[in-house]
Amino acid sequence: MNFINVRLLTDNLPAALDFWQEVMQYTAKFADESMGYAYFETDTAGIEIMTREGFAQYVGKPILAPTPSILVFKVDNVDATYADLVKRGAVEVVEPKSNEAIGIRSASVSDPDGNFIEIYSPMNQA
Repeated sequence: MNFINVRLLTDNLPAALDFWQEVMQYTAKFADESMGYAYFETDTAGIEIMTREGFAQYVGKPILAPTPSILVFKVDNVDATYADLVKRGAVEVVEPKSNEAIGIRSASVSDPDGNFIEIYSPMNQA
């Protein structure tokens, strides 16, 4: 099996589209608000955004209360990327911090639906 993408559910597609385009700076390969669906490609996998209502219709069952997802992105500079994401409108969740035990620096923001976007970079090993 090859992992190809993640699907995030939203109750507000315009806000989700704005977040992924303006804050995360990805270009939608496909977006149709009347369908309640959008698709973004990253260098490694895709991100689908679908309305909760549209997905419930697609699977033929109601969707339970939202559970946030956590998407993890490797970046060159956690502090600079975090500051840039917050400046563009991401919600601050965890400020940049170092985790010596696992050798990374990380931080988290969230999208309008409460999904966490964690960014990290390996720390230089002396």
